[in-house]
Amino acid sequence: MSARLRPTRAHGLRALASLVLVAGLCACSDEGGTLEGSVSPLLDLKYKRAEAVLAEGELSINFVTPQGSGVNTVLKVSARVGDMIPEGYTGGLTINLAEALEGGAQRGVIGRSVLDEPARAFPQLERGTLVVDTLPTGQGQRVTGDFHVTFVNGIDIYSGRTIFGSFEATVP
Repeated sequence: MSARLRPTRAHGLRALASLVLVAGLCACSDEGGTLEGSVSPLLDLKYKRAEAVLAEGELSINFVTPQGSGVNTVLKVSARVGDMIPEGYTGGLTINLAEALEGGAQRGVIGRSVLDEPARAFPQLERGTLVVDTLPTGQGQRVTGDFHVTFVNGIDIYSGRTIFGSFEATVP
C-alpha cells in the first residue's frame, strides 16, 4: 500500500471531528421538517416550524414557513374540539378528524395558504387522526404529537391521497 492511500491517525481524527460537527449541527435544530404522504409529489410539504393553537373550541397545528414579512401555511390540520374537552383539562387528545358532526360537517379540516399559489380546497376526509400529547395552554409551550389523513376517493387531484407526520409545535 502506498503512503498516499494509508490512513493516518490525523486523518481519522479529522474525520471524527467532521462527523461530530455535522451531528452537532443536525441536533441543534428541532425546528422544521417535511410532511409525508402521497400528496408530496404534488405539493411542497417542507416547513420551517410548527405552531399549536387552541382557541374558540378549535385546535390547529399549523406547519409554516416564513416568506418576506409574512408566513406561508404549508399545511393546517384543525379540529373542532369544544365538545371534547372538559373544563380545566390539559392532557392529551386523540381526535377522529373524519367524524361527522351535527349538520354534516367533519370534525377535522385540512387547509393550505401559500403566497403566489392558487387557493386549494382539499377533499373531505375518508379517515384521519390527530394526536396531541398535551393541549396547548400557554405561550412558548411545546406540544408534541402526530397526524395522518386520507382523502375520500373522487375526481379531485388529491382524492384518495394521504398526508402524515409527527410534530413538535410551539404555542405562539
